[in-house]
Parts: sequence; C-alpha cells; structure tokens
Amino acid sequence: MSSSDAHYAGNLVAGAKILSLFGDVATELTIRYDGDEGLLRAYDQVEFLAPVYSGDFIEATGRIIKVGNTSRKITFEAYKVIASIRGDVQVSACKVLDPPHRKNHQSWQHEQEDNLRSLQGDCIDSR
Repeated sequence: MSSSDAHYAGNLVAGAKILSLFGDVATELTIRYDGDEGLLRAYDQVEFLAPVYSGDFIEATGRIIKVGNTSRKITFEAYKVIASIRGDVQVSACKVLDPPHRKNHQSWQHEQEDNLRSLQGDCIDSR
C-alpha cells in the first residue's frame, strides 16, 4: 500500500482499498475463465481481521467456487506479506511476515474451519 492509500490517521488504509483489490482479482479470474471481464454484483459478508497501513504489502487471491449460467461465485482472501515497521525507525523499514497474516476473507461458504465470517462475490458475465 502506498502513502496515497492511507485514508485515516496513523497511515491506516481504508478497507475499501482491499475490496478494490478483490475487484481486480475477480476481473482476472473472469477473463481467464470466460475470456471477458465480469463485474462484481454483490458482497454477502465482509470481515476485516486486522489493520492495513501504508507501506504494507498485500497479496490478494481469489478462486471461482461456483459457476452459474451468467454468474460466478468467487472466494477471496488478502494477506499481509510484508509489514511496514512503525515507530522510531527509518520510514522505509519493513519486515517479511512468515507466514503471511490474513487481513480479510470473503466467501459464499459460511462454515469455515477457522470460523471466520465470510463474504460472497457474485460476478455477472459481461457478455
């Protein structure tokens, strides 16, 4: 996340930025699957699990889990893979997280092994 992504005090990034990343992932998935872009129609549930700050590196992933005639259900996850170090250090200081920390999760499946709330992303075929 860049400094221009910071929206709140303390360089906190708005959750909408993560949802924007999920939109980009959905676009790539629908292009790969359908040969054309799709649009996100609805989110079922969203749960933000931890804050994201400017300087953090986020990896967003998605997977098509159900295919309808004109819709796709997609599950998304976002992980912080590198965290900016805040405090009395160089502004560019950061730490690689191993394993990465999960920041957000979306899925149409409501029962997950780790009991996280879920979010559904429905894509509408743009054709």
